[in-house]
Amino acid sequence: LRGDPLPWLLDKTSPGARYLALRDVMGLAEDDSELKRARRLAHREGEIAQVLDHMQPEGYWVKPGAGYGPKYTSTVWALILLAQLGADIRQDKRLAQACRYFLDHSLAAQGQITMSDSLSPSGTADCVQGNMVWALTEMGYEDPRLERAYEWMARSLTGEGVTPVNT
Repeated sequence: LRGDPLPWLLDKTSPGARYLALRDVMGLAEDDSELKRARRLAHREGEIAQVLDHMQPEGYWVKPGAGYGPKYTSTVWALILLAQLGADIRQDKRLAQACRYFLDHSLAAQGQITMSDSLSPSGTADCVQGNMVWALTEMGYEDPRLERAYEWMARSLTGEGVTPVNT
């Protein structure tokens, strides 16, 4: 516990930890060849690969739909975990498929991310909204619909455009 943890973090037997250590602790540049190799390996053999192996071809985990339940094993949770593990859509096309599927099945018309399969805005939660827009953005997913989700978050904080103001 008192020693230098870097050799352990950089150990090649743990591709996911090594990739994150090179990226976040060592601060290697995105175009660094060692970081690129580590990122590829983390997506192919590390925890990222393990999570992606459980994804359905359509882009969801466990069951189709908005993806909140079952808690901790479904689409929402898999995407958050993938972002935390450093998953990058440039490394695996399944990530873009999963992000697209998630937005198709959970983004309500006004920009709320809902936990309801009916896309009802009443099934929203600020924590899920924040976690999901962060996760998709963190993985490098770009979609104009994300702008609506960010705008909804801002409006829900300020109240502007969310409910009528009575004076």
